[in-house]
Amino acid sequence: MNLRIDDLLGLIYVSAWSISMYPPIIKNWKCNSSSAISIDFVLLNAAGYFYLLTSLILQVYFWIPVSTELLNTEQQLLKPKVSVLDIIYCSNGFIMTVVLLTQVVWGRKLWNFLKDKKRRMTNFFHKLLCLSIFCFTFITFQYIYNNIKNGWSNSETLSYCNQLFLMKISMSLVKYIPQVTYNYNRKSMKGYAIQGVFLDTIGGVASLAQLVVQLQRDQNFSFLVFITNFGKIGLGLVTLVFNFIFISQWMIYES
Repeated sequence: MNLRIDDLLGLIYVSAWSISMYPPIIKNWKCNSSSAISIDFVLLNAAGYFYLLTSLILQVYFWIPVSTELLNTEQQLLKPKVSVLDIIYCSNGFIMTVVLLTQVVWGRKLWNFLKDKKRRMTNFFHKLLCLSIFCFTFITFQYIYNNIKNGWSNSETLSYCNQLFLMKISMSLVKYIPQVTYNYNRKSMKGYAIQGVFLDTIGGVASLAQLVVQLQRDQNFSFLVFITNFGKIGLGLVTLVFNFIFISQWMIYES
């Protein structure tokens, strides 16, 4: 079996990102508490994963194949470089985020945790979550309407998927802020699973490296390629930036 370097990088980032979801859940279970996790972070993260999963499923399973004879350069570049591995990682991430959510919201009832201080979403992030759900509903109805009216097309699917990617990136940009602030206000990372952050960092580096290898092999990089893959690029960069912030907080507060 010939394992290409981009396949190996794909396995690395899917494995690292998938495993990174487990340390926080295990840590909460061992500590019998979820007090180290921000409820804003978990709810925003769950919404972001749902948007991303929807986008990936459409790109992998509902993309209209184009006859090889009719392919031109632009059509070849049009399809984003996503695969079943992306769906596996994202599905696992969404499920584990929902599990983490049960620990934060219903920890005492479902997990027999110690009674933590009751937490609610802050007003700002609650409004932001509601706004994102409204935007998702609006663009989804618009996408369905356009497909009924004009027929199914890859360009319409790509536009909708990129909008979902943008929403996921927005959620990723925002979701880390309450956790960073929560850590800062507590002046502690006690109960926070830093192992997940290290694994998340490995996954982010491997994801970006895989994309670089794939584009280098295809010997094609243009603004169009960037647009069709900006979701993967954006997610990787956002993940790395905030992970380095978490690692910095961990080093400062633990010392």
